[in-house]
Amino acid sequence: MEKKLRHFKILVVVCGLCACARQGAPTGGPKDTTPPTVVPLGSTPNYATRFQDKHLELKFDEWITLSEAAAQVMVSPPLVKRPEVTLKGKTVVVKFDKAEQFRENTTYTINFGTAVKDLHEGNPAKDLRFVFSTGDYIDSLRSAGKVVDAFTSEPIDNIAVMLYDILADSVVRKERPYYFSRTDKSGSYEIRNIKAGRFKVVAVEDLDQNLRWDGENERIGFLDTALQVRDSMRGSLLFRLFKNQPKFRLGEKNTGAYGVVRLPFNTTTDSAIIRPEPVAGLRLLVEKSQDSIQVWYDIDQPTAWKIFVNNDTVSVKPLSREDFLLKHTLRLASDVPAPTVGRKAPQTAPVPAPPVTTSTQNPQKSAVFQFNYPVVATDSTRWMLLLDSVRVQGFSLKTDSAAPRQITLQYPWLPGKNYHLEIQPGAVTDFWGQTNTDTLRRILAVPTDKQLGGLSLKIENLRPTQAYVVQLLNGNNLVEERHWVAGEPEYTLVLNRLNLATYTVRLLEDQNGNGRWDTGDYWSRRQPEKIVSKKLEPLRANWEVEATISLNPDALKRKQ
Repeated sequence: MEKKLRHFKILVVVCGLCACARQGAPTGGPKDTTPPTVVPLGSTPNYATRFQDKHLELKFDEWITLSEAAAQVMVSPPLVKRPEVTLKGKTVVVKFDKAEQFRENTTYTINFGTAVKDLHEGNPAKDLRFVFSTGDYIDSLRSAGKVVDAFTSEPIDNIAVMLYDILADSVVRKERPYYFSRTDKSGSYEIRNIKAGRFKVVAVEDLDQNLRWDGENERIGFLDTALQVRDSMRGSLLFRLFKNQPKFRLGEKNTGAYGVVRLPFNTTTDSAIIRPEPVAGLRLLVEKSQDSIQVWYDIDQPTAWKIFVNNDTVSVKPLSREDFLLKHTLRLASDVPAPTVGRKAPQTAPVPAPPVTTSTQNPQKSAVFQFNYPVVATDSTRWMLLLDSVRVQGFSLKTDSAAPRQITLQYPWLPGKNYHLEIQPGAVTDFWGQTNTDTLRRILAVPTDKQLGGLSLKIENLRPTQAYVVQLLNGNNLVEERHWVAGEPEYTLVLNRLNLATYTVRLLEDQNGNGRWDTGDYWSRRQPEKIVSKKLEPLRANWEVEATISLNPDALKRKQ
């Protein structure tokens, strides 16, 4: 009995020791920030020559995970079939298709991106690449650069930068590249192990990950000439990514309301030709913006008719003019109530008068009033402008056929004063012969010079005889705009009496002289126009902000 008891005690001690020896995931301790690395012993040798194997293995120094291999693992030059990438313990296995034929005397690079990460903290393996050659040596040249948005100059990540050994323009649509890489979050890329030679180079958004440019749905950037890759290469390439100039096309039209046909386009309206069907009693007023057209119309009887827009036909249903005028109210656009959300108010409920809005009126500028419908006439006797309860005279009202819903009031404003404006019933007549039935009110507060600020903007590195546009914006609102042709390499713009705000200045090299920024066109080899924006320091009262801007920011950095 004592012998059995002694054996039982020994067994308990052994079991306890075994329990202590069990391995488990450690708890606590410092966070692991070290990425997994390849262990040469047990891995297929990197940078091998005369490589013809159909599989390779990379063994790591810790437990790892493999994620998004289909998107992250890229072979350059591309193979006919995507290799199979799997995980076996601590080893990544890459298997090539048995029918895959490697190119002769070619250096291949397998980029793993961030597909390989350590098991516990998710640290990706850094710059994980496997390089092999089917010839006697490894190509060692490189190309590096950056991709930015052509309009904002902001860097763009995950853009495919592709090198082709075929120089035809159509290759970007038909073939996969010979070499490629993708940009990181800073917009930078690097392609290594390139052979010497001339290459067509493009940067493509590649939304569908097929390594081809799919036309106007994907942005593109390109070099003006072929890239000569050679031993003495220096510097970095810059690609300005843009949406290719699309073919003019009419978008989703809106003909659901009497009195207006809304026509959106996929590009500017410069080439839009509007031709109405001849219909007795039909009157039209066409209002154009940069990428849309509103055709205002009036016709006495409900009649179906058509608008011909270039090669498109827009059918307009017969709608009731009487019903339209019954609900029609001419107002200032900012006084139009937002659409009711949820249950609609009863039709008999009175519409409350909008509160009187106070707006800051710059003493140097005219007051601009935007209406909800196009205006064709004004009665200045029914526009009452009051200063200290006294009616003032000498103001003028102007309409603009290019902006038919806008009225401009010109007057020599006195700084530091508040003007009360009453637009009395019958003061404004719209396209349908209707007038405003309510009194529309505004308070215009004119600041003093000490309540305003100024800007002195120095523009550098201009090209003589080149047209330029400079814009001052407050948010999305255009405050000032200047057009000029450079005669000197520098130009200084001084603006006084500016309202207090945080402004952005935008400088454009206007290649075609149309006064706005134009995108590029790959097929005609036209780069997007150069443009740069700069956010200025906040403008304070009785203060002048000094700033410098250039279309060559690197030149400014070298001066500073």
